[in-house]
Amino acid sequence: MIKTTPTLLVVEDSRPVRLLLTQGLGRSGYRVLEAADGQKGVELFISEKPDLVLMDVNMPIMDGFDACRNIRQHEEDTVTPILMLTGSDDLHSIQTAFEVGANDFITKPINLPLLEQRIRYALRDADREQALRKAKGLQDNARALAGLGFWEYNQTLEQYTWSEDASEILHWVKFLPETLESMGQIVHPNDRKRLFAVFEDTLIMGGKFDLEVRSVNNKQEYLLKIVGQRDGEQKRLIGAFQDITAQRRLEQQANFLNFHDSVTGLPNRKLFQRDLEDVLTQLHHTDLNFAIIVLDVARFHQIHDAYGSEVSDQLLSLMASQLKTAMPRDAFLARLDGGSFALKLPLNAQWNEGKIYSAIERWLSVLDRSWVVADKEVFLNFIAGVSLVPRHGDDASLLIRKAHRAHRGIKPSGNISIGIYEGEQEDSLQKRLMLEMALRKAIEQEEFYLVYQPQVNLTSGDVVGVEALIRWRRPDIGVVPPDQFIPVLEEMGLIQQLGDWIVQHAAKQQVAWKKKGVSLRMAINLSPVQFEQMDLPDKITRLIAETGAKFSDIELEITESLAMHSPETTIRMLKSLREEGFKIAIDDFGIGFSSLEYLLRFPLDTLKIDRVFIKDITRGRSDCAIVRALTSLCQGLGLTTIAEGVETQRQRDYLDALGATEIQGYLISKPLESNELIQFIADFKKNQNNQSI
Repeated sequence: MIKTTPTLLVVEDSRPVRLLLTQGLGRSGYRVLEAADGQKGVELFISEKPDLVLMDVNMPIMDGFDACRNIRQHEEDTVTPILMLTGSDDLHSIQTAFEVGANDFITKPINLPLLEQRIRYALRDADREQALRKAKGLQDNARALAGLGFWEYNQTLEQYTWSEDASEILHWVKFLPETLESMGQIVHPNDRKRLFAVFEDTLIMGGKFDLEVRSVNNKQEYLLKIVGQRDGEQKRLIGAFQDITAQRRLEQQANFLNFHDSVTGLPNRKLFQRDLEDVLTQLHHTDLNFAIIVLDVARFHQIHDAYGSEVSDQLLSLMASQLKTAMPRDAFLARLDGGSFALKLPLNAQWNEGKIYSAIERWLSVLDRSWVVADKEVFLNFIAGVSLVPRHGDDASLLIRKAHRAHRGIKPSGNISIGIYEGEQEDSLQKRLMLEMALRKAIEQEEFYLVYQPQVNLTSGDVVGVEALIRWRRPDIGVVPPDQFIPVLEEMGLIQQLGDWIVQHAAKQQVAWKKKGVSLRMAINLSPVQFEQMDLPDKITRLIAETGAKFSDIELEITESLAMHSPETTIRMLKSLREEGFKIAIDDFGIGFSSLEYLLRFPLDTLKIDRVFIKDITRGRSDCAIVRALTSLCQGLGLTTIAEGVETQRQRDYLDALGATEIQGYLISKPLESNELIQFIADFKKNQNNQSI
């Protein structure tokens, strides 16, 4: 704490002298404390910690000398100035005062202006001393933290001198060296000549040196950094030393991590590319043939989110181990990032593409298995893109990019899907990049809009709800179907942003219709990527609450495949949303692999029957039986059923007879924009009324 007004302590038994000092120094701006004897003076010093003490010598109870000794004993550092007040001819008292720790003296009778000058100088010197002590303390702390010690070598005396902490820093050295010869004994034999040569050159030529030498004991090798210089023209060296063993070990570890993956221990992308570059430099001198493979674990991020980083890391380590055991000796395996690996595999120059494909498939077949991690059995799909050397070039980064392009062009089929780069993928990649740029622009400029497909209750014949569907009106092309841009947005990581926009705009539209007297249930589709957000329930609740829509008027749709990818996580999220009041629907039901067990566990309000069972319902007995079973099951569970893709009156009649609750499809209407929908509902009601007359 900085003191703005210095505090002085006057310890004087003479009341007139004490009064003179306190009033005179008080007028000069000092805060003055007073004590009439040495004991009281010590007590005030301990409690008030003054900046300076004026101490009389001869006092009752405790004289000034004993008081001065006591004060110094209570200080960690001797920094508080003590000025002794003594007679002008009392030389013995002056000498004793300095011995007990006084800084200065002033003779009686007291000259107040002269005293004020002495006080000012004493306070200034005390401030300097305190600043120097603080700086030295910081330096000592920094030196201790850095493990830095000091040494001195006197050539004339053939003698080493070390700082006090040298033994602690050189903890493996039994006795600190005292001579140059003994200094050589603590240094590795192969480094001694270098050390002696540097010392001799510095003693002769001057200048500075900085070197690292090894020091050994029976168990371990240590690294010492020694810096020094000649002390002027004298035959003496002074310098510092530091144990840098741990530092170099960390640097080696950091260098390893710079080129290796911390999870699997495999080389990383940087080292894989460097190795590939080194191999390609030999391409013109040797007949090298090999494949560059980019291998991805499909939906690895979903596995990570579902089971956590510990399980996903164990899984990566197991895969790395399996691949290493199956690879040829001169293959090179690396982990790029996430669930992505890279392989450089040697090939026979005589192999055609079919044999290359078979060889790669055989090498990767070790991955075609179930994986058990932390008592969890996981089945994985792998996708591998391949570029070939020398067929596809001799540039490392280009070959890796071409393997990535081949990977992106694969349609998964089976547990391991492999694709070899083809030239036409260049054009498709350029088109893909142009599409990605257009989509980013579309989000910024709000080129997306919503259309709404009506859902009709078969009992009442009324339009009771709509499904919100996204469309893209691209300025240079026109309306783009969702299946052409939704998957791209998912891969680009932008679907969450668009998904939030859909949720909020659909809810706003529902509120706007309600204000016009049109009350409709609003169905909103949620994508699998949105379900990767652990805070999805909170986000949806917040977005819709901001619009003023009632949660019970909103139906959130998920697909069967989404629900079954991570059922426990999905159930937890859906329960949270259902508790808030949202309705939950499962879409495309019947075409996936869900079980009745999960159907019973999911918190559902609505089951949507996929159009694949509807299109042949009037001709195929099996489709009719499936729909009947689903509607009967839903009736028993108290669920609404919505049949999708209804296009004919006969399909409607069949569904009505089989017990479906609602229908949706082109028989009713195509998806409509907001104004068109309001007009459609008005016309639909009018037609319904006319038919009932």
